Amino acid sequence: MQTLTNKTALVAGAGIGIGHAICKILSEAGATVIAVARNTEHLQQLKEKLQPGNHQYWSIDLSTNEGQQELLNKLEQFSFPHIVINNLHIPAEKKRLINASKDYFSKNFTANIDHLFVIMEKTLQFQRAEKFGRWIGISSMTAHSGVPGQSVYSAQKAAMESVFINLAVEEGKYGITSNLVAPGFIETPSVLSRIPKAVTDMLSTGNVMKRAGTSEEVAAAVAFFASPQASYITGITLPVSGGAELAWYFT
Repeated sequence: MQTLTNKTALVAGAGIGIGHAICKILSEAGATVIAVARNTEHLQQLKEKLQPGNHQYWSIDLSTNEGQQELLNKLEQFSFPHIVINNLHIPAEKKRLINASKDYFSKNFTANIDHLFVIMEKTLQFQRAEKFGRWIGISSMTAHSGVPGQSVYSAQKAAMESVFINLAVEEGKYGITSNLVAPGFIETPSVLSRIPKAVTDMLSTGNVMKRAGTSEEVAAAVAFFASPQASYITGITLPVSGGAELAWYFT
């Protein structure tokens, strides 16, 4: 059922894994997808998977001021989005707090949302005029817990959650919703390439479902939030975690 026909969706961090799955499900729902990633090879692979349409595949480095301005320029030329999905992940060096400096934090903790503030004003003006807007952030269960050495990553996700909740408060009367999806342990190509199998096997059982999640399961939650049917839901963070938050100890 194509519920997003005539809607444009911007997906930052579209290259592989969760971002790839989000682009695919939105194109199946009828949306025109603007896929943004740094890796041109990943974008080409994505192009082969999406439903036919006027989809855009932009290779942009959103970690730079130049890349953020390029994104704004391209949106001005093509179209501002009805749907904004932030799956961007700009990695920071893992450091425990005892070794973290002020400069380390101030340089990194807003890196994954800086581009949003460059495009936000004109995008919101467009969405207000359209009387339809969806902002969906891909957060993490780590925004609500501690992981040794991951304080910046957790802060990045918590900062995004705060911004998106304020968007919900400020823009709701214009027909604009703002929500977040917080994945638990998801087996993505990036995760599988970085983490030894013994560790992924252990993490996969750390929930009541006793398995890892998939990118497609995260994407399904995003597609719901993007849909017209979710028009009365805003300002929430939805765990897609296999129930990892439900118990102190799993048996």
